[in-house]
Amino acid sequence: MPQLTDENYPIWKQKIHQVLIAKKAYNIVTSVEPLPPGNGVTLRALHEAWQDRANKAIPLIHLRCCDELLPLINNINDPMEMWEALRDRLNTALMKHARTQLLRKFTPSRPSPDEMVTHYFPKIIPIYKKSIGTTENTTNDAMKIHIFTTL
Repeated sequence: MPQLTDENYPIWKQKIHQVLIAKKAYNIVTSVEPLPPGNGVTLRALHEAWQDRANKAIPLIHLRCCDELLPLINNINDPMEMWEALRDRLNTALMKHARTQLLRKFTPSRPSPDEMVTHYFPKIIPIYKKSIGTTENTTNDAMKIHIFTTL
């Protein structure tokens, strides 16, 4: 499994997803499965099993991060918080990457100063739609930013 970097978040997330599923920790990390509520003898075993699975996720995530990203999670001992910290940071990086990809595709279709805006949108919408579901997918936010800065 590759180490997580600023550039490979989608691939890393897909691969660690499988590892966390195998350890029965993915739903814990993504907050789908919260700690069972309550207390008592019956719930004690459930709490311990849940905590054991959560604790297995911590080194899996930590050891698969590059040195540059470790400061984001070094002082976090909760796998859900680790996951969120990485996701929040890397979604920002993905926004920058998506914006760069968008600019490369849309720059040739920029409107000239005398061209009407109504001619611009029919040029860029097909490019945007083609990127949906691909590795070049452009977020709605990146698309809006591009349109507003272009116009």
